[in-house]
Formats: sequence, C-alpha cells, structure tokens
Amino acid sequence: MKARHLEILQEKGFPVPKFILVSENEEADLSFSERDCFAVRSNFSAEDGGEHSFAGQFLTRLNVKREKVQEAVQEVFASYAGSLDYKEKANRGKTEYYLKEQGKAETVLIQEMLFPEKSGVLFTKNPKGILSEMVVILGQGLGDKVVEDQENVLTYHYFQGECLYQEGQGTSLALKEEELKTLFTLGERIEQLFQKPMDIEFAIEKGKVYILQAREITTLDMHLPVRILDNSNISESFPGICLPLSESFAGEMYSGIFTSLGRRFLGKKVSSYEELFQRMVGGFSGRMYYEISSWYDILRLLPFSRKIIPVWQRMLGVSSEEISFSKKRPSFFLKCRIAFLFCYYFFVSQRKMKELDRFFQERYASYSKRVDEEEDAQALYRIFLEMKEDLLREWDITLINDMVSFISTHLYGKKTAFSLETMKPVRALSALKTVAGKYGLDSEEYRREKQSYISAYGDRIVGELKLETRTYRTNEELLDRWILDSLETDSVEKDCEETSRSEKPSNQKQRKPFFYRLAESSCNNREISRLHRTRCFGLMRRIVDKIGEKTIGFDVYYLSLDELKELLFSGKDFSLKIAREKELRKAYERLPVLSRVKLLGQVDRDPLAGEIRVLSYESFKGKGDIEGQIGTPGKEEGNRKAGRIGQMEKVGKEDGDATPRVFFGRGVSRGIFRGEVLKIKSLQEVRATEAKGKILLSYSTDPGWFPYLNMAGGLITERGSLLSHSAILARELEKPAVVNIPNIMEELQSGDIVEIDGDLGICSVIKQKEK
Repeated sequence: MKARHLEILQEKGFPVPKFILVSENEEADLSFSERDCFAVRSNFSAEDGGEHSFAGQFLTRLNVKREKVQEAVQEVFASYAGSLDYKEKANRGKTEYYLKEQGKAETVLIQEMLFPEKSGVLFTKNPKGILSEMVVILGQGLGDKVVEDQENVLTYHYFQGECLYQEGQGTSLALKEEELKTLFTLGERIEQLFQKPMDIEFAIEKGKVYILQAREITTLDMHLPVRILDNSNISESFPGICLPLSESFAGEMYSGIFTSLGRRFLGKKVSSYEELFQRMVGGFSGRMYYEISSWYDILRLLPFSRKIIPVWQRMLGVSSEEISFSKKRPSFFLKCRIAFLFCYYFFVSQRKMKELDRFFQERYASYSKRVDEEEDAQALYRIFLEMKEDLLREWDITLINDMVSFISTHLYGKKTAFSLETMKPVRALSALKTVAGKYGLDSEEYRREKQSYISAYGDRIVGELKLETRTYRTNEELLDRWILDSLETDSVEKDCEETSRSEKPSNQKQRKPFFYRLAESSCNNREISRLHRTRCFGLMRRIVDKIGEKTIGFDVYYLSLDELKELLFSGKDFSLKIAREKELRKAYERLPVLSRVKLLGQVDRDPLAGEIRVLSYESFKGKGDIEGQIGTPGKEEGNRKAGRIGQMEKVGKEDGDATPRVFFGRGVSRGIFRGEVLKIKSLQEVRATEAKGKILLSYSTDPGWFPYLNMAGGLITERGSLLSHSAILARELEKPAVVNIPNIMEELQSGDIVEIDGDLGICSVIKQKEK
C-alpha cells in the first residue's frame, strides 16, 4: 500500500524521491539513483491499510550506504516474521493484538536518501476528528528524533478560511511563507487524489518540499456523525468564553423548544428527530456555536426549503453557504403535512405571538416572586424544572415567527426602518440619564427611575445569555457606572431630542402593503420574544446565584445542569472538575476564535501547552509577509506573552484554599481513564505484568514499550508530540494518552491516583500517595 501510493503520486507529478521495490530473495538494483545513501523502508502488505496503519511496528533503516543496502533489506524482511493483526473481541469488550504468520510474498522499499534541513508530517485532517483543521508537525533534520521524543517540534494549526497559528518555540525551525503554502496545497491535492484524510510525511531539502510517504489516517472513525458548528449570530448573545452551566442551560433550552416544534409539526414522526433536537447548539473550545448541520435538517422539512435556506442564511448572517444534511430527505407525505401546517401558522403567527406575550408576562411575574421568596437550594432547582416545562411548552411559536419575519422582510424587498420594540429599553435608558443629569445619582428621583429600569430591562446587557454575566439586576453599580461614563461623553439634551424625534408618529396615512405590515409585526414580535428570552435567562441567573450562596459560591457556574442536580441532591464533590474547567477556560482564551468548524463526533480542541504564535492569515493568502504576534487578537490577556500552561497552577478559591491539581499537555489518543500511576524511568526496572491496569508515566517511550502499554490503561509522558512513538502506539492500541506535560515526572509518583483525558490533554490528580 505504501509503495502503491508513492507510485500514484509519482505518476501524478508530485515531488517524490526515486525508489524501487525488491522481494526477499531479489538483489537490489541501485542504478535508479546516483546517490550514495538510501532509506530502506518496510512495505508490508498489511501496513498502511484501510483499517490500521501499524505505524512504527516494522523496521525502517535510514542513511544506509550503498554497499550496506542488501543487509538492511534483509533486516527489514526479518521484522516481517510476525505481523500485528487487529482483532476485536466483543465478548471480552477489549482490543487484542495477536501474532499471525503471513504466507504472502512481501517487498521492501528502497528510496533515495534525502538530507533535509527540516522534515515532519502533515495531517490533512486533525487525527482527533477536527475535520476543518490541517496540522503540520515539524522537526529538524530527518525527523527521526521527533518520534523518539528527543527533539522539540513546531506545530502549525491551519483552519482554511479562518486562521493559522504556530505552537512551540524555535524561530530557526519555523517554515517560510512559501513552504507553508506549498505544504498545504500539496496536502489538499493529495487528499483530493485519494479521497481520504491523509497522513503525509515530508522533507524539505534546499528549499524544495518532497513527499516521502502518504497513508490514510486510520484512527478517524468515519462512522461517527459529522457535526458542523457555526457561531454566526449566536456569538452576539454568547460572546467570548462561556462557562459550562451556560452551555448546558442553552442546550437544554434549544432542545426543549425544538422538541415542542417537532411535536407540533411532525406528529408521530417526531421520534425520528428527537436525537437531532438534542444538538441544536454546542460548545467548542469554550465558545458557543449553532450546530448548523442540525438546523439544515430541520429547515429541509419546510416547503420550498431550497429557496428558504438561502434566505435564512442571509438573515442570520451565516457566512458560509455550504449546506449539509445528516438525515434522509423527508417523504413527500411528510412535506405536504408540514406545508399545510406551516401555511396555517404563517397567517396566525402574529395572533399566537401576542398570546405568548401575555402568557409570559403573567408567568414571569409569578416565578420571579417565588424565586425572591425561596431560600432552599433544592426548592430553587425544582422551580427551575417547573419553569422550564411551563415556559417552553408554547415557546416554539417564536421559531415560526422568526421564519415569518425572515420571509416577509425578504419578500417586501425594500430597506425599511421599522419602529421596533427594541427601542423601548434605549428610550428608558435615555430617560434615566436625563434624571441622573438633572437630579444626580444620589437623588430619590434617580433611585426610583433606576429601579423602574432594572425591573423592566435589568438583564439586558452585553453577554446577557451567559448565566455567569453580571447584569444590572445582579449588580446595580454597573448601571451607575455606565450612567456616569455616559454623562461625561454624551449630551443629555441631544439624547432627549433624538428620543423625541424617534417617537414622532408618521404622517403617512396611506395603507401599507401586506408584506410591510407582516414584516413590521413579526420583527417587533421577534424583539419582544428576545427580550422575554433575556428575562428568562435572567431569572435562571437569579436561581443559580441563590443556589451558589447556599453551596459553593460562583464555582456553581463551572458545573453542568446535571452536575448541579447531583451537587444538590446527592452532595457529590465536584472540586476536581471545577479546577479543570477553570484551567481549560484560561487556556482557550489564548486560542484564535473560529467562526466555523467541522467535527467528527464529540471532540474538542487541544488547550495547547506552550507558546502560541498567531500568524496573519491575510498575508498567508498572499497579501504580504507573515508577521506573528503573541496571543490572540483582540484579547488583552492574550497579547501578553503566554507562559507554559502545562505547569501546574494553584488557583485559590475566595477563601484562599488551593484547588485540586490539574496538568495540561497534548491529548494524542482519545479516551478517559482513571487509575494508579506507575512511574517508569527505565524498562529494566519493571516487568510488563506490573503495568496491568495502570497509567504509565515516563519521560518518553519507544517501540519497545508495546507489551507494557498493551497491558496498561493509559499513558502520560513529559515529552512527545502527535508523531511520537507514545502517540502512535497509544492510538493503535486505543489507550488514552497525554504527552508533553512539563515536569510531570517530578510532580507525580508511583501509587498516585490520577485521571487522564486523552481528548483534551488533561491529567488530574485524584489522590496522592502518602509519603
């Protein structure tokens, strides 16, 4: 397979060093090259196959002199004596490797030896399952010391159309702009050629990029659902990093609303879409996204969906016009049913929205009073559950109204400024400023006007749907501060004049067109429902704040809804989880923001341990030279030079107590495992059986670790990268692994109990062995 891929690449004109194949009893004819040194590589029939790459399992000899080639060929053939076949033993629920003799005629690949200044591997898809990311791991020279963890590497993360950033130190090692362009272009072409995500070994000799190998990335489970996340529009309500409770609550709300909508339109067919309704929004690297692939499946149910989807994209501000569906096309009968119901609700939607407005105001007043009066934490959580079921029951009509506003505005066609409901809080704030300017902030008149404003609009603020956001209702001083700043820079008289002008009724008495009236009504009702949504989230914020006062304070926002329930009703300790979430959010703050990302199943971004250098994407596209800057653009904290977050930081609680210890490295093999640490400085010191069920801890590994890791439950190393033997072996054996955690050998000892997360690259200390 390896040689066949090289033959195809050579035929298509890719820069591949010359090579030949020889069988076991064949004399190698080296006349194909004038070079004095060669690379003798395995070309085993099962290697680099469609299921398993067997990377690192067979021998490769580099820098072999011409007279030593035949000897090296026989050494490689000797490594074929037994092959590693893969077998899944379902009845035992684990993966087992076993030896199986091969009767096939095998070959060895002899390739011209390069002496590159730099070499590495390009993954056209992140092997973790981030399909929109290309990853380059770069080392000096031949790169053999990279897989042996003897040399530091640079890693380039490239999200096409989004951003490019470099991880690690070493300016002399860094790739030039043209080298990066060439690599990514070659990667895209090779992936298109083989129609598969590819693992491509490359070398750069005298400024020229050569392709040494190209194999399929076998660790990607293509049976998992493809998820497309997009932050268009949602980033306005959930700006920046979000805490877990906000992610969980938003997911619950969206799921509940769409489930109600499904019951209204789909009837008995709703069961086939319930899984879809659970993933309308999602978090990725600490930020909120629409899981837009789910939205397209739902929009596909509508009549004239091919026309409606582009309108919806434009109205919502979706930048990418790419459309993908995860479900089969709905049946003609189902489309007819939905078309009939949609037409009905299209015309009654405005009446339904007025009914919802009255219903919400009545319920909101009742729940608000109950929350203010209740002091028991468990009872407060029950109020939330009751409120969720009650308010979400009819809330799906707002989704229908959204579509009505999008379609009617589009059909009316003219740019018109409606007298929107959204101006009411603006006018109320202007009136408050007028009172402050006239009577002062210490006056009774101002306090009375302020309470009136907070009662009506106290939850309306930047980031209003993030529960952890402090609003005017939770902190009145924020409003006072805003008023003072505003009075210093604005003219109160100008505000009053603008407000009075905006309130003047129109002199036009002619009857407005139908679509104008429908657009005006639906847009106003949309703003009303959005304000009510803000109040609903504000009510939940008040519930959580009161629960926090009775339990663990602000740390409650680092829990999900299910974890909050466990905390309240079973008393479970989440201090370790909270510590991990705090460190994760700090790490994610340093990474560039992605507006769109494609994922394979549930996967998240590496928080990254090391220096992050954001490269100018505009210049990368050919508009200038690449210039790096430390940190994430637009973030004050990110603009300071980032230290190594792999080092353990003790984050104090408000009372000064240290939280559990959490270490960050690079997750190179997925899975979560909790177990006892076995610290290994030398393999001669331990037997393989001692590793059974334990988490191996070492500076680095090599292929000789196979029997140990096969017995173990997971792996931690102080050095390593996505290419190291530690990573390759762990992925083949499907063992969770975290590498590149600085000083971890000093921090942990044999007998410590830790939990590793091979996806996020986290090592959490559960219990330390008593000294």
